[in-house]
Amino acid sequence: MGYPHFAPTVLWNLPLPSELGINKPASVFAFSQDDKLLITLHDCQGGILWDLTAGSLPRKIEFAKDDVCLRRPVKSAVMVGASLGLIVVFGIDHAAQHYDILDETSGLTSSPSKSILPAANDVKVSRDGKLVVFATETTVELWDAPSSQKIRVLTSQVSTHGPFEKVAISQDGNYTAGVDSQGRFSVWGLADGFHKVSRNDEVGVEIGDGWSPTSIGLNEKTFVIAAMRKRALTGNDAWMLVSWGYKYEGPDNTLRAEEYPYPNCALACAAPSTEFNVVLAPDGNLNGMDGVFWKLFGTGQGASKKGKVISCGISGSSKLFAAARTNGRLIVWRLYTKDADPDEPYPG
Repeated sequence: MGYPHFAPTVLWNLPLPSELGINKPASVFAFSQDDKLLITLHDCQGGILWDLTAGSLPRKIEFAKDDVCLRRPVKSAVMVGASLGLIVVFGIDHAAQHYDILDETSGLTSSPSKSILPAANDVKVSRDGKLVVFATETTVELWDAPSSQKIRVLTSQVSTHGPFEKVAISQDGNYTAGVDSQGRFSVWGLADGFHKVSRNDEVGVEIGDGWSPTSIGLNEKTFVIAAMRKRALTGNDAWMLVSWGYKYEGPDNTLRAEEYPYPNCALACAAPSTEFNVVLAPDGNLNGMDGVFWKLFGTGQGASKKGKVISCGISGSSKLFAAARTNGRLIVWRLYTKDADPDEPYPG
């Protein structure tokens, strides 16, 4: 089953602007809700605001020299609010930080807000921009985005093997999910009290140690999926897709874990919508598959032997995908055909 509007097209393939004084590749990507803006974070060198409509030139986001964003590795970030707002998480050993990105005469500067946010491994924002969810070790916290106030704390019915590494919120905003390093899922319904935990051990899905979730998607109808990575000293990391039909009743035979069928897989990313997942070869050759690895699309656009892809991110709409190379270049793909309605809902 192939969907004709799943046809990636390269929008941008650009070097880092030398005049901005940033030469390190992007490590974290944060798209705006309307997919018109992208913020990339570059370790200790700050950030860049990209206008994906090409209406303005890329602009550097300055952080104070002693700001935590320049001193600690960033694990995840999201754009929030009608104005430029950015929430950055650093792991469970340090509180997350909310920044207001201010447009001043000297350029874009980051102003930390006074909101006290939780320490978290991951953060996501709902498609309507009203809800922010944090993966905070053994809980998932729900926060009101406009007021930066905590609303609820969700706990699992069973103890997990480790902290929640990634968190997702469904496209309709009615479900949220977390996944740990063992590929165990916890899913909550935000309106109906639904809660379910995958029974990995009971159904024989034991992936072993050394894995770490890199992305997660959640469909309000049926499935939750996560891309998992196991780093290797040789540089040939292993990648696995874990999926679960959490809405199915009866014997839990929908939980499955399977390594990606691409031997030359450099990066993998699960779409927030769960309709597909993306695999990148080291040169940037892009392939998309559904949850059972049936190929949906592929392209060599954006591929190059000059610099290997080392990081990637996908927008909350699942319609834009970005990757960074070791040489600093940024590639952005649109994941639907030019003739497709960008507001058309994904099938399934």
